[in-house]
Amino acid sequence: MSLQCPRCSSSQVDTNDFARKLGGAAGTAAGAAIGYASASTGAELGAAVGLLTGGPAGVLIGALIGGSMGCLTGVKLGEIVDHNVLNNCRCLQCGYAFRRARPASESTEQAVPWLGEAED
Repeated sequence: MSLQCPRCSSSQVDTNDFARKLGGAAGTAAGAAIGYASASTGAELGAAVGLLTGGPAGVLIGALIGGSMGCLTGVKLGEIVDHNVLNNCRCLQCGYAFRRARPASESTEQAVPWLGEAED
C-alpha cells in the first residue's frame, strides 16, 4: 500500500526518518564507546596475566561489536519514535507533514479478554 497525502491525495510522499538516523548515530557512538571500554578493561587484565597478543585486536573487535549492536538498537528505537511520535511523512507535492496512519490490524482498541473471565 502506497502512502497518500491526506491534504492533496498525492502519492508523492517521502519519509524523513529523523529519529531513525539520530538513533543509529547515537547508538553507534555509545555502543562503540562501551565496547571499547569493556574490551580495554579485559585487555588490561589479560596483559597483567601475560596474554599480550590479543589486547589491541580485542579492543578493536569489542568496539566494532559494541558499535554495531548500539546502531541496531538505536535504529529500532528511532523507528518507533518516527512511526508513533513524529510527523515522519512529507508530501513532495504540497509540503504537508503528517504521521502514517496505522492499519486496522495494528489498532490498540482491539478487545482483549481479561484474565479470570469465563468465556461463553
